[in-house]
Amino acid sequence: MRTATGDTGHRWTQEEGHARIYSGHESFPCRYGWLPKLYEAVADDPELFSDDERAIMGLGLGKNMVKALRFWGQAFGLLEVTRGTARNTGFAQRMLDPETGRDPYLEEMGSLWRLHWVVTAHAGLGAWVATFLELQDTQIARERLIDLVRSRARAAKKSIALGTAKAHVDMLLRTYDWTHFDQATPGEDISGCPFRELHLLETSLVNGETYVTLKRGAKLQLDTEAFAFALYDYWQGTAPGSRSLSLRSLLLDRRSPGVIFCLDEPALHACLEDISRVAGLQLRSDGVGGIDLVCGAPEARERLKEFAWQCN
Repeated sequence: MRTATGDTGHRWTQEEGHARIYSGHESFPCRYGWLPKLYEAVADDPELFSDDERAIMGLGLGKNMVKALRFWGQAFGLLEVTRGTARNTGFAQRMLDPETGRDPYLEEMGSLWRLHWVVTAHAGLGAWVATFLELQDTQIARERLIDLVRSRARAAKKSIALGTAKAHVDMLLRTYDWTHFDQATPGEDISGCPFRELHLLETSLVNGETYVTLKRGAKLQLDTEAFAFALYDYWQGTAPGSRSLSLRSLLLDRRSPGVIFCLDEPALHACLEDISRVAGLQLRSDGVGGIDLVCGAPEARERLKEFAWQCN
């Protein structure tokens, strides 16, 4: 089992890439402003989650929203809580720290792409795993996706109720579906979830049935620095001793940038060309019809990491 650590601080293990969590979000998608609020609250009070009232007062949210925010902070790799003591992770500090962070107010699209990478590659959320890591087709009926999530839970000996699976799949849709605004719950800000801006999936009604469509292809809002972040994490986690990665593995491997960002081959190739120009990497023929991404010098991969976090 691979256990190398990438740029997120996560151990790159097989368990992280498989579904194991199906609840905890309390039916609240992550909202604009929540994650910077969480970072500042934890920095001010590491004992924030030692009791409910303290967290409610510190975050200015209701009890269920507090639980949801704690869940999302952990799912996005920003928060660790041990015996009631909370800590902002190194990843959180690099991104959200008011003085040293790259994007303290979470205003850049690249930050959303980084968070999408972490929650999909490392958090083990059942609907995320089924949709972004396992779905082969570009379209699936919502009911079929719910069945797929339940089947993965049964395979892992974590059988879940139908209602839990439905709520979990609907949370995925409320997080990402940019056509989902007319289905907001009462009191929810219809533009309240920033990850809809990634345009990764959409829903449509066909003969009265809801279908989920993944938007595979070029991602115009995926900046080179965010792609470098994902590439470095994947490289360190899956092949830390290798000086090259094949384009095929980057396109098709489980938890690869191509899979998690829903890129097709031309879009991935374009991203790799951009990375090669700015980070000192090279694209070379492998001699048998394929293409490899090569770091010609030992320090090239570290330059990739540095580029991923440079400020504009």
